[in-house]
Amino acid sequence: MTEHPEWIAYLLYITDLTIRIGLSLRILMRGNTVGVTFAWMTIVLAVPYLGALLYLLIGEHRLGSHRTDRAKAVIEQSKGWRRTLCEEFPIGASDLDDSIHPLDTQARKVIGYPTLPGNRLTVLNDYQSIFRHLIDDISQATVSCSLEFYIWESGGLADELADTVIAAHARGVEFRILLDSVGSARFFKSKQARQLREAGINVVEALHVNPIKMLFQRADIRNHRKIAVIDNRVAYTGSQNLVDPRYFKQDAGVGEWIDLMIRVEGPAVSVLNNVVAMDWSVEAEEVDHFSTSDISREKVGDIPVQVVPSGPVFREGAIHELLMSIIYMARRELVITTPYFAPDEPMIEALIAAANRGVAITLVIPARVDSLMIRYAAPAILDTLVNAGISVAQYDKGLLHTKSITVDAGFCIVGSVNFDMRSLWLNFEISLFVYDSAFTQQVRELQMDYISNSSFIDREQFGKRTYAQRLAANVMRLFAPVL
Repeated sequence: MTEHPEWIAYLLYITDLTIRIGLSLRILMRGNTVGVTFAWMTIVLAVPYLGALLYLLIGEHRLGSHRTDRAKAVIEQSKGWRRTLCEEFPIGASDLDDSIHPLDTQARKVIGYPTLPGNRLTVLNDYQSIFRHLIDDISQATVSCSLEFYIWESGGLADELADTVIAAHARGVEFRILLDSVGSARFFKSKQARQLREAGINVVEALHVNPIKMLFQRADIRNHRKIAVIDNRVAYTGSQNLVDPRYFKQDAGVGEWIDLMIRVEGPAVSVLNNVVAMDWSVEAEEVDHFSTSDISREKVGDIPVQVVPSGPVFREGAIHELLMSIIYMARRELVITTPYFAPDEPMIEALIAAANRGVAITLVIPARVDSLMIRYAAPAILDTLVNAGISVAQYDKGLLHTKSITVDAGFCIVGSVNFDMRSLWLNFEISLFVYDSAFTQQVRELQMDYISNSSFIDREQFGKRTYAQRLAANVMRLFAPVL
């Protein structure tokens, strides 16, 4: 038999060329941002076959047709609930400063939830106080409790929380526990998860993935929210997962994780409860009737709060749009804390523009992160910011996981959103926009404490990195839009 190996090579070449041209056209026609478009075209054109496979797996915001249909149905079912809320709390009802009204209006339009007055917020800035308050509130629960978290991992106080949940369920409290399938993969196989289910508690995997589903939906779109709601009376949200830092990722070499959670009382609890109910309705396929009778109207404090969920089922890029507006709103000071910093070019340019108009910007990030991609991509971005006069502080006492922004010491944002493209465009996230200067001062004081335990990047020393280090950073920066 005559062999013609040149035909095999020719076939592989034609197939590869066809795939590259076809996917390049598809990427161009999707109309993504220029940074995202160029990053994916670079990957597809530079890496034969593997680049195409990566794009097919994670290049598009695919939730799967079944889940997308359920999500659309749930959003439609809950539309009346949000409409009633907006009617009861019209623009101006929260007596906001005139400079805040545009942001309140924008968030209301792109997300659908209004600013609600009359809340009381408590800052919990260490894991012991977070767990102790949460365990105490669940111990006092009488009706229902919902827990929606990216990670629950066994060990220490996380186990004590599981015992508290089982005890509360035994006395008649109804539980909804929704955990991300990837983030909590180890927990689903743990003794604690088995005990919860044996007790009759419904523990549901959010965004379940398997090799077959990966062909039809992105495996890296995750439910990154951290929300607890007890009796529709008190809620928690912020950056803390259900993990004890003394046990969590101890082999990662980054130290203990440092987090912030906000304990919420007042009308904003109803919105957090509604967000969880919508997610539960999609993932557990249990229809929630979204009764407007559960809207809390009782004022327990004087803090206006706007709950801002984000993710693929809302308007694409909504939280990115809102954060861009916040950067452009700043007039005097902007302090940002985030563990993962790899924004796109428009956000980098917005930060530089703010610095150029005289805004004192301080970015607080961990000195060491557990993400290899961020570790190599961030230096080139930080170099640009430092050269523009932006202060970059690297926290030395562990992995600073708090996500917070304070603007002109007048209002702040806290929640689960990182300054990377995954949080800004892909993941299901949750944020609190708090329009209160006194509360903002509490968050700012915490940010100042982080800064006091940080080392600032020195522009001259940073510029002395080796050619290989700078080359690696600039290459990785090309891929920052898709990190």
